[in-house]
Amino acid sequence: MIRYGPFTILEKIGDNAFCLDFLAYMQMYLVVNIEKLKLCEPPLIMDIEEVRKVPTVDDFAHEYLENLPEDIILYRKTKTSRQGYLEYLCIGFKEMHPNKACCMEKEKVREQFPHFPIE
Repeated sequence: MIRYGPFTILEKIGDNAFCLDFLAYMQMYLVVNIEKLKLCEPPLIMDIEEVRKVPTVDDFAHEYLENLPEDIILYRKTKTSRQGYLEYLCIGFKEMHPNKACCMEKEKVREQFPHFPIE
């Protein structure tokens, strides 16, 4: 499980929700159910060289923060069906943000986009 934080509580909303001060690049809804929160406890022994902080935009891979410079296969995944294993390709197109990429069956990609390098 990945944990992020600490975050500042901006306001309490009802009995079981808080509005948190998330960073803009996280693209998360600001209101969180109290059951999803965990108290941030500092370590008992603080190492001076160890600095705990929220990751910055620079910590992420730059190729996934901006629009794609070219048509590219972002990743592959395999799904099981009655016919056997189907391989899917997640493809992103030039000048499109990676989160707008679409997943298609490998054979459909081969037919519709012959310029993609598929082994």
